[in-house]
Amino acid sequence: MNIRYLTYQDIDKKKWDACITNAANGLIYAESMYLDQMAGIWDAIVLDDYKAVMPLPWRKKMGIKYLYQPAFFQQGGIFSTVVLSNEIVRIFLDIASSHFKFGEITLNYANNFGELQNNIIIKKRNNFVIQLQTKYNQQSYDQYLIKRIRRAEKWEMDYKKSIDYSKIIRLYKKWYAHKIGGFKPKDYQHFETLCDMMHKNKKVICREIHDASGKELLAAVLLLKNKNRLYNMISVVSESGKKMLANYFLFDQIIREFSGNDLLLDLEGSDVKGIAYFYEKFSTENQIYPFIKWNRLPKIVKLLKS
Repeated sequence: MNIRYLTYQDIDKKKWDACITNAANGLIYAESMYLDQMAGIWDAIVLDDYKAVMPLPWRKKMGIKYLYQPAFFQQGGIFSTVVLSNEIVRIFLDIASSHFKFGEITLNYANNFGELQNNIIIKKRNNFVIQLQTKYNQQSYDQYLIKRIRRAEKWEMDYKKSIDYSKIIRLYKKWYAHKIGGFKPKDYQHFETLCDMMHKNKKVICREIHDASGKELLAAVLLLKNKNRLYNMISVVSESGKKMLANYFLFDQIIREFSGNDLLLDLEGSDVKGIAYFYEKFSTENQIYPFIKWNRLPKIVKLLKS
């Protein structure tokens, strides 16, 4: 067994992407193109000939390198084509923490995080998903959801396909940037560039909800498609849309459209109570994943992050 730390320039991206593609827990966030756009600078830990990999997005502040979570990047951690023991997971994290005295990152839903070191803080995060293999059946929803959707249907809203992902990104920035915090203008620019690249490969899916007149946009969603997973990257709803329950109508229509296919709709979850409640109502499973943090900085610089 050979576990190596590699700097960016030494990573074989062809082998890297093959690992992510073949890994049972492979996710879009770990693909080299995604990392290049949203992180820019990243190193890696690699097992043998890319049997397992761990991306390490890093920044430098006050001359100190630290691990961080890029924008629009939900899950990182270890992605593997083989079953990993707890010991190997521990070694990966030991190597990461030996190179970076401070880290705030996520692992992914398939990583065993029950045996981490005592000095690593762990917080569980929600990620609600929907299996879409079966045919659409609104009666499978609970009564609360059915009532909300039927109330929304009375407004006779229009569900439309769209290719204008730039508009959805702009609306997201306009309506939610002040609530999110931490995202910078360049993060939205990088994400739009990523969408430009993925759109060429027909991996960007946009859907919009308009009022009955077709003049007012009430809600919209930007999905990225990779393998058999649809990622809910951005969803927006206007103030009018909230009153008309347009977001309930939107996701019901998405489920209706894509049901009966070998797909999983990744709602991406939330730790915000109201948003989590909304997605949990639609979901069939919560793929919990860990956010981890460690701080081994000297006392004199611990104020860098707290």
